[in-house]
Amino acid sequence: MISAEGFELFEKKINDEENPSITKEESTNWRLIIVTGIVSCLIAVENSVLGMGEWPYMKEIDNDANAQFFGFSQSASKCSHAIFALVFAIWSFKIKSVKYPMIVSRFIAIIACSLYLSVEYFPTDKRYALMTVYVLIGVSNSACTILRGYIVMCSSSADRPRAFAVIGLSMIVSIVIGPTLQLIFSGIAYPGIEVFPGIRFHVYSVPIWFSLILTVITTVIIWVYMTDVHRVSPDDDQSNEFISFKQLKQNYENLKNSNLKWNLIAVCLIVKISVTFLNAILGSIMSILFMVQYGWTGTETVRYGSTLMIAFGVIACSVLLLYIFCRIGELIPQEYVFLACTVATSFYFIITYPFEFNSQPLVPYNTTTHSGCNPVEYSWCETSLAVDPFFFMITTVLVFAPALPMMGTALDTVYSRVLGDIDQNIAHGIMTIVDDVIMMVTPILTT
Repeated sequence: MISAEGFELFEKKINDEENPSITKEESTNWRLIIVTGIVSCLIAVENSVLGMGEWPYMKEIDNDANAQFFGFSQSASKCSHAIFALVFAIWSFKIKSVKYPMIVSRFIAIIACSLYLSVEYFPTDKRYALMTVYVLIGVSNSACTILRGYIVMCSSSADRPRAFAVIGLSMIVSIVIGPTLQLIFSGIAYPGIEVFPGIRFHVYSVPIWFSLILTVITTVIIWVYMTDVHRVSPDDDQSNEFISFKQLKQNYENLKNSNLKWNLIAVCLIVKISVTFLNAILGSIMSILFMVQYGWTGTETVRYGSTLMIAFGVIACSVLLLYIFCRIGELIPQEYVFLACTVATSFYFIITYPFEFNSQPLVPYNTTTHSGCNPVEYSWCETSLAVDPFFFMITTVLVFAPALPMMGTALDTVYSRVLGDIDQNIAHGIMTIVDDVIMMVTPILTT
């Protein structure tokens, strides 16, 4: 039953408006957590509007683009994300600020959106322009890593699962909003309507117009409503020397002699690798699978893929609302939640395996729509089978919609508690780098 306390937005007030430092004895600042959730949601929407349209659009505007190049461009995006996640984390740590790194990242996002909308101006090799966009998006998104450390600074240990659930919910909501925009405008097929010479309004570009507007709104919200906070730490006086070799050596000695539970930190990193690998497999090949196995056109891929993501988002939002309002993060040990979700996702790959009784032959290649299985690119076109598309999508939603948000929230909660009351920006930056290394390698291997 949902308690009356529910979601105490302003119940636990602290004086961080006047003093930007917050200590471990102070209560959770729900106002700043809500602001962070809104910022996280808007940024996630900016990214989710691309979604299923990335591969079809690249294939549409550049016939020389293939699945291997698409995988390489996704890896390049994750590589830039990994590098700049650490850059933003260190920068935030040194200046004791979240606001300014986040604002810089939003200006980079504006440049990426503008380049995406102007890609038609490139006479040839448009795929390289799109890859540049993906790299810039990776850089701009990397700043979001520091929001997790910011959540830790704004919340008490007891409220940590609910605080992280707000971030998780904001990202899941974006999964609903982004594909919904794609679905609404899926009827405007490419090349669509020419707004200005070289700039068109179609199923692949409409979401980016929304993304550009949201980026500007997000920048304003960060500037006006986000307040820099950090926990008072005996290491604060040394933070300005963090990058010096002498201080690096001292920091290493301090870490080596600290009371951190390194074995549990290692377990968290290994678990993170497995979760990320799972996400990367699905994210990198989903749109390609739809076009190659089932012969769907780019517009059909966007339409069906968006429907899948909307259903996924609705269920995932419901799960995270239970975390926020019903406090299931406090009622159920999070390590058991993660274990149960891992078992469920393992069964998914067995259920969706293309056995003869539940599968069909691959659709032959269509030179007009550039869809179907091309034997020139893939030698297994005539021998492989594809599981029924609707069975595949329904199973994907029923398994991953509840499992992925619960796994993410559980892992974030356990990891933050293992780290304790240290400044966690760098620690979460390292977690993101591990995350991105997997995201870099997987698209190349799967495509």
